Amino acid sequence: MTYPTLITIPKSDICKAEIVQIAQQLTDRINDGEVNPIEAHIKLKAIVKALEATIKATEQTVADEASKHGKTFQAFGAEITLKEGSLTPNYEEDEVYADLKAQMKAREELLKMAFRQAGKTAIFDESTGEQVPVCSAKATKASIAVSFR
Repeated sequence: MTYPTLITIPKSDICKAEIVQIAQQLTDRINDGEVNPIEAHIKLKAIVKALEATIKATEQTVADEASKHGKTFQAFGAEITLKEGSLTPNYEEDEVYADLKAQMKAREELLKMAFRQAGKTAIFDESTGEQVPVCSAKATKASIAVSFR
C-alpha cells in the first residue's frame, strides 16, 4: 500500500500558529489511519535526528551570518536573538560538593537495593546501622525505541 507524503513545510515565512497547525494535521492523519502510524513514527524520528545533526553542524555558520544583522532581528517569520554563553561555577572542584554528591549516589544505590529486595530481606546502612526504607514505586512513561541500522 502506498501512503501520501507525510508533511509539507510552507516555503514562505512560518509562525507559531502554522507550526501548531502542521503538527495537528499530521497527528490527525496518523490517528485517522490515513498514514501508517509505525512508518510515520520511524520517519519522523529519522527527520528529527537529521535535523538535530544539521542544526548542530551549522550552528557556527548560522551565528556568523546572524551576527551581520545585529543582536536581535526578524527573519523568515521568526525573531532571532544572539545570546552569549554564561559562566557557571565548576561545582565538582569543591570537596564538600563532591562528597555530598558521592553520598547521594551511595544513598540512591542503597534505596535501589532495598526496593529490589523488598519482601525478601532487609537492607541496612553500614554507616549508621539503620534499616534502609523501601520507597514506593514511581512509574516511568512507556516509550517506543527506534534504532536505525
